[in-house]
Amino acid sequence: MQRAPRTRRSGRVLVRLLVPLVLLGIAAAVAVIVSSANVSGSSASAGSRAAGRHRPPPYWIVRPGDTFAEISARTGLSVQQLQAYNPTVNPFALTPGVRLNLWQYPPKPPRPKPKPPGPMFWVVKPGQSFGSIAASTGINIVTLEQLNPKLKPSTLQPGDQVRLRH
Repeated sequence: MQRAPRTRRSGRVLVRLLVPLVLLGIAAAVAVIVSSANVSGSSASAGSRAAGRHRPPPYWIVRPGDTFAEISARTGLSVQQLQAYNPTVNPFALTPGVRLNLWQYPPKPPRPKPKPPGPMFWVVKPGQSFGSIAASTGINIVTLEQLNPKLKPSTLQPGDQVRLRH
């Protein structure tokens, strides 16, 4: 007869352990649902708060079918901010490939590479060939031939001008 009370006690111990765990699991699920509802809220203040937390990329390349409303939803900026950052763009006629600024002062595009120093042309001296010019300038002989399609290496004369770069 002593076995029956022991099973009741072990059952009570099991219930006392499981009930708090189940309640913690339910509380965690409710917290996740509430936090996801706050994040996905579609109010204007939620969009501005999302933009304040992380900075969007500096620009957006318009794709076919894009609208200011869709771009606003994806970037976290308001439609008014998009219009303010892009005053020359017609929001009702977006063209694919147009670059929209997503910051008030986006970074400047990279500067083009400066031209290499040195002359653009080489004046041929007596006894020089494409090979000797290539060796003197450090330019590949094939590149010299491509830059000078009208000059033939066999008919190179003193005084001819050989193009070294574009």
